[in-house]
Amino acid sequence: MRERILAIYDADLSVLGELAYTLGKLTGTRSCSLCDITHGFNPFGKRAWRGYCENRPEVEWLHRNEISDEMLIRLPSALPCVIKEDADGCLTTLLDNSELSACEGQIARFDEQLMRALTESQPTADAALAS
Repeated sequence: MRERILAIYDADLSVLGELAYTLGKLTGTRSCSLCDITHGFNPFGKRAWRGYCENRPEVEWLHRNEISDEMLIRLPSALPCVIKEDADGCLTTLLDNSELSACEGQIARFDEQLMRALTESQPTADAALAS
């Protein structure tokens, strides 16, 4: 298995799921900070996010009903979140809901946060030598 970066929405991928989420967003009963970054009120996604996906294909964008029940149970953070799955299947949180909310719906801020988290999650040579 290869390392993966998974951005997981707190929403379901289906016509009914999208309608329920949109209605909840309009009435203030539902929110997903990852949805705010990528889609806002645009069902096709924000133009900036679509461009980001072309430039950053290593990020997999998934809805909660697109991940297995086993992975859902093993998630180290509540949804929405961005996690890294290593080659051994271990899951590490890169960005949690509060960090996604801090992006204020902007893909550029998301990318800055993600790059910082990826840098911090990489073991350093010094740490490897110390163990």
